[in-house]
Amino acid sequence: VWDLIKLGDYLSAREDVDPSRIGITGESLGGMHAWFAAFVDTRYSVVVPIIGVQGFQWAIDNDKWQARVDSIKPLFEEARIDSGKSEIDAEVVKKVWDKIAPGMASQFDAPYSVPLIAPRPLLLLNGADDPRCPVLGLQEPASKATEAYAEAGSADKFKFIAEPGVGHRMTASMVKEASDWFDRFL
Repeated sequence: VWDLIKLGDYLSAREDVDPSRIGITGESLGGMHAWFAAFVDTRYSVVVPIIGVQGFQWAIDNDKWQARVDSIKPLFEEARIDSGKSEIDAEVVKKVWDKIAPGMASQFDAPYSVPLIAPRPLLLLNGADDPRCPVLGLQEPASKATEAYAEAGSADKFKFIAEPGVGHRMTASMVKEASDWFDRFL
């Protein structure tokens, strides 16, 4: 995210860039980076994370962390060994998140950080069957964002789409939705 803050510095300093019209998107980890960059840097005026937002604590609390952990398993295996555990469990997962990104499963988690992007245009794109970013774990962040955007008088600037039958992958329709969102707000 620090790199994206520095990118914001670079883009804002260019004469050929309107600093009030800088959008950000990304897919999977890139979507997570877009979400966190927009949370901390208001220069990102339009935000479209694709299959990147998730409720980290929700996944721990609801035993839905396995697919995310499997995507970077060696890290969690090392933590399991260091903890003296026979298998990776929710406690190991929480310890890893707290170590590599303090606050990611607490004060910076989606229910708290996503609504703070308001009133800037935010489109969350996800697969309805995504095991890494489970839709059920996005209900609270989406609900809180809906409230935040309504309170800011910007209800039309927040949208959450969970594409039916899609797992953790970006689709052509997601690309079209993202493109249309940028066209509309940039």
